[in-house]
Amino acid sequence: MNGQLDYRKCNFFDEDELERLVELQNIVYKERGLVFTNDTFRHWYIDNPDGPVISYNAFDGNKMVAHQSFVPERMLVDRRIVKCLRSMAVVTLPDYRGRGIFSQLTNAAVKDSIRQGYEFIYAVANDNSYPAFIKYCGFSFVTRLNVKMGICRAIQFDEDKTYKRFWTKETLAWRLSQEEYFKSGNAIFGSFKPGIKTFMGIHDDSMLSNITNLKEKIPCGLTLYVGLGAELPWTLFNVPKFIKHSPFNLVYRDLTGGKLPDMTKDNVFYQLMDFDVA
Repeated sequence: MNGQLDYRKCNFFDEDELERLVELQNIVYKERGLVFTNDTFRHWYIDNPDGPVISYNAFDGNKMVAHQSFVPERMLVDRRIVKCLRSMAVVTLPDYRGRGIFSQLTNAAVKDSIRQGYEFIYAVANDNSYPAFIKYCGFSFVTRLNVKMGICRAIQFDEDKTYKRFWTKETLAWRLSQEEYFKSGNAIFGSFKPGIKTFMGIHDDSMLSNITNLKEKIPCGLTLYVGLGAELPWTLFNVPKFIKHSPFNLVYRDLTGGKLPDMTKDNVFYQLMDFDVA
């Protein structure tokens, strides 16, 4: 382990750098049984219709030891389409944690985001990254996403929320192209574990009409819901404490100098489809 690290902006059109990222992710997430491929990151970082990723890596010599990325998105903010970014795939090798690498990478990416005219950044942070987002990177805590499980085939939502993800037919088809999903009416479900499906979100039929890989029959079993701002049926209950899951801490940073309305726990509509899990 060298004393001085090299912080670099990423170029994931470079296959060697992409390979190093995949290797880093697979080392960090090995204990959780997750396996990533080059195609995973090409999808999120290069093929995204909303634009290429803003990302930085830390190197110790030739070894990639940490990674931060901001993926472009668009949201409706008071019914205005806003360019924003979401942090994802943040990792640091265990031996390099506690050295301020996360904040160095994040703040470099924030400066780049401001130069490119993005209006805000948000993240759904776990307990490892959450403290650094708040203490060292200028983010504010909004709330934790709801995590519930039960019997569910439909969910209602409030269209008057201030913050809501903006999807087009193109971006929705891109989002749903990597896994197998199921459609019931205007609701979309995914497969989580045997006997458990995920409620991904709801969209008008006109938005779903050109997505050919949606199956009409949904899996049987319980439904896992992760999100915010929906009117949930009484058949969904809080996930029991003995079922361990990552905390979904919603954090936010305004890049406009206060021109945007505050993001609060009461003015956001957010669905599982709106970020990179399940």
